[in-house]
Amino acid sequence: MTQFEVRPADWLAVGEALQRVVASANPLGAEETSLDESLGRALAEPVSAGAKLPPWDNSAMDGYAIRHQDLDGASPDSPVVLRVVEGIRAGEQSARKLAEGEAIRIMTGAPVPPGADAVVRVEDTDAEEKAGFVAVFASSEAGKDVRPGGQDMVAGEEVLPVGTSIGPGQIGLLYATGSRRVRVHRKPRVAILSTGDEIADLDDFVEVRRGRAIPETNSPTLAAAVAGIGGVPLRLGIAKDTAESIVEKVARARSEGADVLLTSGGASMGEHDLIKRVLDDLGFELDFWRVRMRPGTPFSFGTLPRLKETSPLPVFGLPGNPASSFVTFQVFCRPYLLKLAGHRRIHRPVLLATAGEDFRSPAHLTHFFRVTLSGDPARPVARSTGPQTSGLVRGQGLAQALAVVPEGRKLLEEGERVRVILLDDAGQGGGQPGFLPS
Repeated sequence: MTQFEVRPADWLAVGEALQRVVASANPLGAEETSLDESLGRALAEPVSAGAKLPPWDNSAMDGYAIRHQDLDGASPDSPVVLRVVEGIRAGEQSARKLAEGEAIRIMTGAPVPPGADAVVRVEDTDAEEKAGFVAVFASSEAGKDVRPGGQDMVAGEEVLPVGTSIGPGQIGLLYATGSRRVRVHRKPRVAILSTGDEIADLDDFVEVRRGRAIPETNSPTLAAAVAGIGGVPLRLGIAKDTAESIVEKVARARSEGADVLLTSGGASMGEHDLIKRVLDDLGFELDFWRVRMRPGTPFSFGTLPRLKETSPLPVFGLPGNPASSFVTFQVFCRPYLLKLAGHRRIHRPVLLATAGEDFRSPAHLTHFFRVTLSGDPARPVARSTGPQTSGLVRGQGLAQALAVVPEGRKLLEEGERVRVILLDDAGQGGGQPGFLPS
């Protein structure tokens, strides 16, 4: 029996386990890419503005460029009439300096002409009922409805720091800086290994129909989750319950340049849970094993020596049950991989929801329930997706969030507030694990 098997379980709290996992992640090296290929990546270098924006003072409204002092006392009962001497549109510039008693018709975005210091919107005028003249019904002040040049950015100013996650808004800003290429952190390559003679992939689904196997869902689930955060999944396939099969799969992960290895299955103490023994024989260094959570108690984390590199290969040991594998990836692996990819915001968004039913949990565990959300998006109602047994896969497909019953609570009653971790991959979310007690 190996050291891994006889070592007592660590039984870490979720917060401590998460802190240890995330603290061990160091962002990968940088590479250069085009803006259009940078979506979903994290900046490895800050980006600065290449020019002043807006390049000039410009109008925030369709209306008339004026000198504000010319409108002193203007009101609906006592309008001020100005002579309209010109009209300019966005993209045009006036060479004429505005004189006393004059106005220039101006469109939104057009440069404010010399001599003008404010814009009066067309709604506050008679829109030139008399050709060549405009009656203004409101006074003004310097700078009113004028967007000053450089208000957005000035040349050389840092606009995006290291670690920024690049989404659609950031793409637009990068184009505005005049950048053509950016330096981003490399995508993590994640090897994914499932183990067990009892599982079958799609090519062998006939064995599932015959009642001789169960579907292999962990590898595709984990591969999709890795791709969803911008990583590169490397599916190693299913290792049989033999040491030789597991050694061959792990060797492939080490030889093909994986940055991380995720294993699912063989995480408990069964006679045929060989993954621990094989890793131990290959020089595995265990950080911890077992976390006070449900599902996912037998989760482990450690490192394995690489073949040619000095830095070890991080190894996440995920349980084989689908719900356990799914939840432990969301809680531990996902933030680790996002930090590895250089992102600053690595945790999913968390909302306060209303419990739509009683949620019962052993008091010594933090329980993550797969739930649906309904009602007011600002305070949704959370209800379980159905049975929460860790061996079931349907719940993860229906889940919109994970409702968290913290350690120390046996019962969270219907109507109480409950923290829910949103499972939408539209954004990386917050910088802190908001599901943990403060």
